[in-house]
Amino acid sequence: MKEIVLIAGSGFREAAGAADWFRQRGAQVYELPSVADDAAQVLAQLRAEGRLDYLIVQATQWGANVQPLGALDYEDISRVYDRNVNGTHQLVESVLPLLSKGKKRLGLITSAATSIRQIGESEDLAFATTQAGLHMLWKLYFNKLRPEGFTFRVFCPCVDGTGLCAGQYMQMDFCYDAREEYIHSEENRIVMRDGLMRELAW
Repeated sequence: MKEIVLIAGSGFREAAGAADWFRQRGAQVYELPSVADDAAQVLAQLRAEGRLDYLIVQATQWGANVQPLGALDYEDISRVYDRNVNGTHQLVESVLPLLSKGKKRLGLITSAATSIRQIGESEDLAFATTQAGLHMLWKLYFNKLRPEGFTFRVFCPCVDGTGLCAGQYMQMDFCYDAREEYIHSEENRIVMRDGLMRELAW
């Protein structure tokens, strides 16, 4: 059966690459350039399909007025957060009934630059807080939906382009054993990995 995929954030290179990757493998792919775009037409098409197998989101917009600590542009931070986090939440809620009829996979393309081990003082606070918010949003959905059979992927592309692409990682299925301790299971916990399959600190 042909897989049905929605890529939200195809205006970003990694998400666009994931759309191409799935399409080349015969999937029916629908795209939104960003999570903040009007999804009414795409949602109507998905309802006609009757299901959705994958929702893959990339919401890595940076602030328009990046300032150092002590001189932050709070309006800019609020705009970016509202667009990326609230936009993603609204989109997920709108497609959950369709995902529940498909493969039940939610994927997030994020950035290792927001890892607590890697972020520096010069990072854009709007971008950093947005990604932290998205990571927590995915964790909350994991807590709620994993018992219903949903699976989750959080992927950080390697900066140099090596390793797996986002599409490859999103489609991967991992071994699942309900008796296995969560720390050893890719499906019983939510994990952030890069293209070389290295686990990254949140």
